[in-house]
Parts: sequence; structure tokens; C-alpha cells
Amino acid sequence: MKQDATPLPYGALDYYQVHYIVETGDETNTQKFLAKCEPITKGHFSEKRVVAVKWIGASAFADKLQQDERLTELLKQVLLHEREVRVDPLDGHVRIYGRWNHEENLKANPTMVEIADIIAGYIKAAL
Repeated sequence: MKQDATPLPYGALDYYQVHYIVETGDETNTQKFLAKCEPITKGHFSEKRVVAVKWIGASAFADKLQQDERLTELLKQVLLHEREVRVDPLDGHVRIYGRWNHEENLKANPTMVEIADIIAGYIKAAL
């Protein structure tokens, strides 16, 4: 039997995803918080920039997020790196997160923390 000189790596990969968790308690109606933010971009390569954002998901919640101008401006700053922001309801809590990052690029982003804080405020207000 011939052994492969470059075997495939097995085990844990070096990619991580930062999650911001909003506790909702025993709320069973958290599905109304399902949403995803996608960037609307112009330009290519180094000239690429985010000109607007579009929230998709549970209509009333997504509409509130879409109308927040401060949130939109913050998202324009981070969406080229994050590519999307998701709000994902689960039993007893709601997750707010972006894309997977390699451990070399993993760092706390103060703007993303502020975005998660604004979204969490809307979630807490709706409970």
C-alpha cells in the first residue's frame, strides 16, 4: 500500500465565528427575529464599496432594522469584511453573527460589537 505524501488534514480547522448572544428566556416565539443583512456594492476589486444594505427575513423585524440609519451606516463599514450579518433565533436565545474567519484574521471589531448591540436592543424591545 502506497502512502500519500501530502495527506489531508483531519480534526478541528483553524476557522472561527464570533457570535453575539441575546438571551430571550423561555420565549417560544423567537422566529420573528430571523433576519439576514446583505450588502449592495458598487465597483470591483480595490474600488469595491458598500453603497446600501438589504435586510431579508421576518418582515416586521427586518423592516425595523432597515429603517435604522445609524445601523445602516455602521453596516456599510463592516460588510466588505463580514460579507453578511445574520440574526438567528434559537430556543431561549438569539444569535447575531457574521462570517467564518481564519484564526490569523480573528479579532474583536468594535463596530461589529456596536452593530450587535443595536440589533440586541431591537430584540429586547420586542420581547
